[in-house]
Amino acid sequence: MNANEVLIDVLEDNRRRMRRALETMSDECLAWNPETEANNILITLWHMGRILDVFLNRQARGCPEEEIWIQQGWIEQTDYNPAGRGQNGWGMLTGYTQAELKEMPQFMRAQVFTYLYEVYDNVRDFLIQTSEERLFSPAAGFEGKYTQYQCIQMALLDNVRHLGEIFAIKSSWDRHYKMESSWP
Repeated sequence: MNANEVLIDVLEDNRRRMRRALETMSDECLAWNPETEANNILITLWHMGRILDVFLNRQARGCPEEEIWIQQGWIEQTDYNPAGRGQNGWGMLTGYTQAELKEMPQFMRAQVFTYLYEVYDNVRDFLIQTSEERLFSPAAGFEGKYTQYQCIQMALLDNVRHLGEIFAIKSSWDRHYKMESSWP
């Protein structure tokens, strides 16, 4: 297995696990905030898509205009342009202020799932079409400090960690509503 195939394997494994988990979650669970300043599952999923989108297209490739959020018309569909927000103005939730969080739209299940799966497809297609040699060349972003492989790997591992967070939120939801339903 080469480096491209390893990243594709992790990407597709995370996608399978995510799909299985999300199929059983209600819209209420997806939109539930476990704490006042905590993100719900839909926002976490959006972040997962954004970090892969930004790290592939902006950081690895140096083509921010190729972000799926832009190319597939998500700015128009959601009336939300994340550019210039948060850490480094990347608009991927990291470093958002509470005010910036409040400006975000209430994403619907279908919107977030579609966007995230489009990004996963974009990453997979890039990895299939890119030679391993090119994958280990310096990335356009981060002043060339990292390779394209490392940019994708960082974002992908972030996605894996966030899937664990989603499982934790779901468990918290289950406990919260089980306790609530057992009140006399």
